[in-house]
Formats: sequence, structure tokens, C-alpha cells
Amino acid sequence: MPSSTDERIEEIIAEIRKLCGTSFSPDNETELRKLAKELRSAIRQHVRMATSSLTTKKNAIDQHDPEAEKK
Repeated sequence: MPSSTDERIEEIIAEIRKLCGTSFSPDNETELRKLAKELRSAIRQHVRMATSSLTTKKNAIDQHDPEAEKK
């Protein structure tokens, strides 16, 4: 099941692809820049969520195996 950030990233990419298939205009450039900013933000959020999830999993493993902390 894709995460909400996965879905948002895919939506932004689809919007970018659609705009790239049209004639270039100042309005399109503005929209592409806006979408690029949204994409960067969605990717940062995705990485933060993944890092948090991995940290939580590591801590759970460490609690079950105290020797793992020493490695």
C-alpha cells in the first residue's frame, strides 16, 4: 500500500508530465516552478517519515536485543 507521500509525489509528477506535453508559456513555467517546489517538499517529507520509521524499528530491535546496541 503506497504511503500518502508516495501518492502525492506521483500526483505531482503526473501534473508535471501533463504540462510538459503542452506548448510552453509563462503560465506553464510558473506552474512548473510551483510543482517543482511542491515535489521537493513532498520528497523531504517522505524522507523524514522513512527516517523516523527506520529509527523506531531500530529502537524496537535494540530493546529486544541489547547486544545489538553495541554493534
